[in-house]
Amino acid sequence: MYAVAWFGVLGPLEVTAAGRPVPVPGRSQRELLGVLLLRANALVPVDLLVEALWPDRAPPSARRQIQNGVGRLRRTLTGGGVPAETLETRPGSYLLRVSREELDLLSFHWHAEEGRRLARAGRGAEAAARLRAALALWRGPPLADLDGRLVVAGARRLQEDRLAVLEECLTLDLRLGRHHEVVGELAALVEEHPLRESPRALLMTALHRAGRTAEALAEYHRARAAFVADLGLEPGPELRELERSILTGTLDPPPEPPVATPQARRRPRQLPPDIADFTGRRELAGWLEELLAGAGGSTAVVIAAIAGQAGVGKTALAVHVAHRLSGGFPDGQLYVDLGGGGQARPAEPAEVLARFLRALGAHGAQIPQALQERAEEYRSAMAGRRLLVVLDNAVDEAQVRPLVPGTPGCAVLVTSRSRLAGLPGARLVELGVLDGPQAVELLARIVSGDRVAPEPEAAHELARLCGHLPLALRIAGARLVTRPDWPLAELAGRLTDERRRLDELSYGDLEVRAGLAVSLGRLSARARRLFGLLGHLYAPEFAAWVCAALLDTTAAGADELIDELMDAQLLQPSGAGRGRYRLHDLVRLFARETGAQDPGPGLARALGGWLALAGQAHIAVSGGDYAVLHGGAPRWTTGLPGLPEDPLAWYDSERLNLVMAVHQAAAAGLDELCWDLVSSTYTLFLTRGHNDDWEETLKAALACTRRAGNARGTATMLMGLGFLGAYRHDYAEAAVVLEESVRTFRELGERQGLVYALGVAAHVDGMIGRYDEAVAFHEEALRAHRASGDLGAEVLLLRSLGQLLVEIGRPEQARPHLERALVTGRGGDRRVHAEVLYWLGQLHLGAGEVDRAESDFKEMLAIAEELADPREEAEARYGLGLVRLDTGALGAASGLFRQAMELNRPLGEPLTDGRIRTALALAHHRRGEFRQAIGYLTEAIKIFGAIDTPLWQARAYRALGDVHAARGDRSAADAARARARDLFTRVGSPEAMGE
Repeated sequence: MYAVAWFGVLGPLEVTAAGRPVPVPGRSQRELLGVLLLRANALVPVDLLVEALWPDRAPPSARRQIQNGVGRLRRTLTGGGVPAETLETRPGSYLLRVSREELDLLSFHWHAEEGRRLARAGRGAEAAARLRAALALWRGPPLADLDGRLVVAGARRLQEDRLAVLEECLTLDLRLGRHHEVVGELAALVEEHPLRESPRALLMTALHRAGRTAEALAEYHRARAAFVADLGLEPGPELRELERSILTGTLDPPPEPPVATPQARRRPRQLPPDIADFTGRRELAGWLEELLAGAGGSTAVVIAAIAGQAGVGKTALAVHVAHRLSGGFPDGQLYVDLGGGGQARPAEPAEVLARFLRALGAHGAQIPQALQERAEEYRSAMAGRRLLVVLDNAVDEAQVRPLVPGTPGCAVLVTSRSRLAGLPGARLVELGVLDGPQAVELLARIVSGDRVAPEPEAAHELARLCGHLPLALRIAGARLVTRPDWPLAELAGRLTDERRRLDELSYGDLEVRAGLAVSLGRLSARARRLFGLLGHLYAPEFAAWVCAALLDTTAAGADELIDELMDAQLLQPSGAGRGRYRLHDLVRLFARETGAQDPGPGLARALGGWLALAGQAHIAVSGGDYAVLHGGAPRWTTGLPGLPEDPLAWYDSERLNLVMAVHQAAAAGLDELCWDLVSSTYTLFLTRGHNDDWEETLKAALACTRRAGNARGTATMLMGLGFLGAYRHDYAEAAVVLEESVRTFRELGERQGLVYALGVAAHVDGMIGRYDEAVAFHEEALRAHRASGDLGAEVLLLRSLGQLLVEIGRPEQARPHLERALVTGRGGDRRVHAEVLYWLGQLHLGAGEVDRAESDFKEMLAIAEELADPREEAEARYGLGLVRLDTGALGAASGLFRQAMELNRPLGEPLTDGRIRTALALAHHRRGEFRQAIGYLTEAIKIFGAIDTPLWQARAYRALGDVHAARGDRSAADAARARARDLFTRVGSPEAMGE
């Protein structure tokens, strides 16, 4: 499938064959090869080659000399191992035939076009990574060691192509909010090309968005001075308009590429819908608008905090003001309900920060684990931008503080039942009930003025009985809307008759409760039963099938009751999609108080429905029910809808509900259901990178199973925590929980669980240097898998054991395991097959079987590109780079390593990043570039230390010692080698020092 030759023109001319350098002697041969490579896969006429060698006046024998020169070039190439068919002779011309894997120029163009395709598809982060991979191929000025006119002209065109790709990449980076990261790169580009307007415009934009407006304007004046001095011209219209926009504060944010999923949004628009019948509060709303609109001119973040009792209209006011201000905050609006209004569990600041960071474009490993680190990342993401943050229903100041941005330009609007006096710099507002005329006006907006105007006294009486409280007024208005034949006096009389204590309706929960009770009294018995059960549900918003599950009825029966609750304004559309509903916080509390005495059976059915759907989504995402243990809890499927075509889209809509379902099952003591729900959802959490949710549910379920004495569930949750720890590279903690998991499964005689736990434990032991234990665990798990006939799991274990044996220097022991995995896994999971190829490649490379290693890595690369999997592609290119490094093709190796690094960057995989940096350091060392080598190794050592991988840390220290020795620093070399020796000894590695 692949030839063995590789040609490099994006730097000095370089040729390798079978991974080994092929020297091309003589100016004429090198010039001929340069022209042929610049026109690869196209016919190159002899006359053009004549012009390349003799641009001014060709001798009479020029065509014969070209023929002789091409003959010598062919002998040079084939003698070095390049296939003879690579260079073909055609009538009057020549053809050099190569694939994109064999010529860095073709690879550059392919990566660039792929990046542009991804950008057009709205996949900005992936597009930027692909463009960076294209740029990583460059080793310096193209064909810098050749000086022929045609080659120089071609090289100049290539430099322009590179600049175009770099500018596209930097433009994407700015759209992705990376202005802080690219300022330095843009400044260097402007320094290199002072008369090029596009980089200058990008630099000005980046500086302005980073809060460095004065520097952005100074950059314009430097550009103008250079243009006038060198060209006698003013800057072009783009730069002039940019300067004007910065001066007037009207610079629009760069257009966002379209996004494929909510997680990829860069300019979030999270506000709930505005209140169509918003009434009153005009003076207060105007004051808030003026205060928050001035955030751009403030030297600190502007914070307004609205306090007031439940149901007084805090959220309505905040959302209304936020909508009116949205145009003044062009970078977006963030919104979250913090749960202080009575949800099952107030939102943790760390959870909210993760949601906000995802809305701002972060994902997966880019979101730190610790609260403080998340707050720092959030403040960095908000710096230089104008966003409005609405924090609804805050519990206290401690919940709010981490959510406040750190730089001016942003504004925060908070609502809470408490006065947040301890919030530094906040302007506090106490929100009271509506006055009489405003309350009547609100009622008229809800019901219609035609009905209210004829009964002014009844309207005022009804408003008085509702305590002028907006929530109570809305409930009364809803009843009137659903009873168009009633006069207002009828409802006022009913409220008085049914609740003799309505004269106490003023500010407290009793008023709201009384008003809700009137609406509740109009419901049918089944609707009342459903309402009560919904009050016990933890889920903040839910689909219609949940109502069917609570009552064990059909979808049609549930829809009828939902309509009844909607008519009574006791149930609201959630705004999260058609067919999804929510209870207002106060209504939820009231429903809980008046609900059924025994909600357990209904709740168990609803939780069983989530369990059934989660199980279906897991199978759809994984391609089967692999490596998962299940409990014996019943699944409710009677009225359950089918899973949508996109299981991850379903998961995105239900993620919070799945977390809440685990907590509810734990609170209800439904231990089997609780742990099974976690077991069935872990692949969904893992796929989306929601590791915090995964950890939270694992710990909740673990506590539940321990309380219930459920040993099987406990062991399964411990295994899950071990798996999560390994995924996060927290191997020490993972080893502790896995030890208990394995022991418990052994005691229970649970073979399947033991096999899964052994597999995870084996991987963890290998990563922390407990090699003998890791090998023993692998072998025990393999015996059990073979006995069960689980071929998929067997391939995974064979790959894992082979990886471990290769890593610890036992390649001949690894060989039969990896070869069996290769044969057994053909036709199975393509990603697992690619991983097997990777470790076979590493084995073959270590054994000196370079050609076989190259074949393995190239087959892996083909699979990775077919699957569009950047993680596997990065590993494959890293492996090919090691092949090139082993054979001395340092330029090709460095290009492959840099490509792998750029592909890995958005993934945030630290072990891969550290290994690539170590390899890059080796390439620089062999070139004599000691400073760069030391820099890469220092970074790698920090990465390996942070994730506690002592074997790789030892290898990096050993390489560092070699670099120091080569540059003559004996003391530093001895210290690094001693540190490496200690680490190798600690993990019992057989690797010899100095090799």
